[in-house]
Amino acid sequence: MKALFEIKDISTYRSELMGCAIVWIMMLHFTFTQIKPLGFVAQYGFAGVEIFMLVSGFGLFFSLDKDSRLLTFYRRRLLRIFPTYYLIGIAASIILFHDGILTYLYRYSTIGFWTGGLYWEWYVPSIVVLYLFAPFLKKMIDNRQLFLMVCLAIAILGVSYFLVAKEIVDAKEPHFFLLYRIPTFMLGMTCAYWAKRDIGAKYFLMILLAGIPFFALLFPHHHEIYNYKYFSLVFLLPLFIISFTALAKYVRFLRSFLAAIGKASLETYLIQAIFFHAIVTGVLVIEPAWHDAVTILLIIVSSLLGILVHWLIDKSGILRLL
Repeated sequence: MKALFEIKDISTYRSELMGCAIVWIMMLHFTFTQIKPLGFVAQYGFAGVEIFMLVSGFGLFFSLDKDSRLLTFYRRRLLRIFPTYYLIGIAASIILFHDGILTYLYRYSTIGFWTGGLYWEWYVPSIVVLYLFAPFLKKMIDNRQLFLMVCLAIAILGVSYFLVAKEIVDAKEPHFFLLYRIPTFMLGMTCAYWAKRDIGAKYFLMILLAGIPFFALLFPHHHEIYNYKYFSLVFLLPLFIISFTALAKYVRFLRSFLAAIGKASLETYLIQAIFFHAIVTGVLVIEPAWHDAVTILLIIVSSLLGILVHWLIDKSGILRLL
């Protein structure tokens, strides 16, 4: 009998997992208000970023395994991110920021995010930094320094907990959003190592069992300390991965849809970020009576535009340079 989940499923259903993640994130950003079951699920859509981080770490491990040349690796990552980032950034700057050329170039360089200057969103600057360190994490894993990796991950989670518990960081501090997700990225690379060695899912399931008590301890207090809402769900990440993999594996009519969005997840994420920023800043005002209908519409429009932009970039030949 085939197992419900195998660690190699992360690779097999990579696009579908990323499709689930981006849809979940859009459900959060655009927010259901009257459709109660969807509204309950949507409010935890920030956990979709955890899925992105794990799947990215998983994919980068095998990318480096296939070709460990650093310059080739970095060139491929830069070509995957920045042409898309600057292209969609044109629309963001015109609609949201009214940037001049130099400001536009600076905003999407990601430098501003780390220096207190202008930036658009937090995810791309964060993933670029993780790309930078990925080869060194891969080397640690290959050298079987997993104990050090575990210690580092625990230390990062411990620091994150301290910052949250003492309310040292602002509830919406974007740099914190990266900090507590670094262990997730490391776990993704470690899962790839397990898949390569055909170790199976036993360690993945052990992490889930170890994480449940931490979730149970932290989550009930998320109304008292806002960031517990984000931080606590990190410990349920294996459950989300297993659940969405099962969705892709056994609900076949959704598979092609999720895979299409997943392959265009970067483009879809950036396009929905324009709508999200417009809503947050009041550029786009949605009447309460139409909120759920507009939410569904924005998810569909963002997805279709993301797929279209991905197709256009692919046809331009940029992705074939990777």
